[in-house]
Amino acid sequence: MRTLFFALLFLFPTAVLIAQSGSSLSKKEQRQLLKEERRKAAEEQAAFMSYYVDSLMSDDAFVLEADMLFDRYGQSFQVQSTINFVLIDEQFGVFQIGNPFHLSRNGVGGVTYEGSVNSYKKSKNEKKGTYFISYTLQTTMGSFDISIDILASGKADATVRGNFGGSIRYSGRIVGLRESRVFKGTAL
Repeated sequence: MRTLFFALLFLFPTAVLIAQSGSSLSKKEQRQLLKEERRKAAEEQAAFMSYYVDSLMSDDAFVLEADMLFDRYGQSFQVQSTINFVLIDEQFGVFQIGNPFHLSRNGVGGVTYEGSVNSYKKSKNEKKGTYFISYTLQTTMGSFDISIDILASGKADATVRGNFGGSIRYSGRIVGLRESRVFKGTAL
């Protein structure tokens, strides 16, 4: 939604200029001008998102709001990003899987694990502007190894591996803690 807003914000003045220019520009010139403005808007949006991701990574506090989950066999499931997420806030972490159509002990139709973050490692690929984060989440139900790949565009994938050999992959976008829309259920 935010991306669409910024794209429209940059494209609206261009459309007004083209409409006011009337017949002074041919259709081909108008298309080239519009294409150039779209390219500039896309570059500005990419630069903004790269700066946003860098600021989130410097704070070590963000939420991956997942819109897709993948099981260990590669099957994908569309999910609600408000109840399926991976959260990290410096030394505290949470991950949750939820289903709005079922109830369970956590109140959101799934499971919620929260605990302390150990063995936190972060690396950045300077050339591509991507990040790789890995850490261990110590919960009352055991420890989980979590690894997160973050692109400069804000898209991210997180893989959670548990004590019992299973894994699940979250895919979505990262946002700051203040901008997040997630609802955390009761932790086990």
